[in-house]
Amino acid sequence: MKQTLSNFTALLLFMGFVLALVVLGPDRRPEGCAEDSMAWVETRLFMGRDIPASAGGGEVSDAQWLDFTNAEIIPRFKKGFTVLDGAGYWHGEGCTVADLPGGCERSKILLVQYAPSAEAELALDAVANAYHARFSQQSVMRSDHKVCTQFIAADS
Repeated sequence: MKQTLSNFTALLLFMGFVLALVVLGPDRRPEGCAEDSMAWVETRLFMGRDIPASAGGGEVSDAQWLDFTNAEIIPRFKKGFTVLDGAGYWHGEGCTVADLPGGCERSKILLVQYAPSAEAELALDAVANAYHARFSQQSVMRSDHKVCTQFIAADS
């Protein structure tokens, strides 16, 4: 029986190895990446600042954004993230050609780079859902891209 368990264990290890090759592939870096770069994902969450009239109207203030960042983003992305200011344009109600110089709606863009993981996916979904709920948003747009990431430090 000891021989059977050994064969079974070997079979499990082999199946795990094959599964890892299928899921991870031999090299998942996007084409053209430097050899010492990491195959990461860059996700951007686009969050409009207009609050619908049905929820009181107005705009997410800088103080409200800071409070949201401290409560929802920092605890989930302690290793770092970037926030950009944006001006949103779309073809829809309330957005016209006359709005082009300044945009139809100010927005915040959360940019996070990370090694692919279920934990990061859950954290990003949690941030988007929290923003949606807190500020009565119609939606939060998410954009994901495979990237080559390197940290470049000065020579010591």
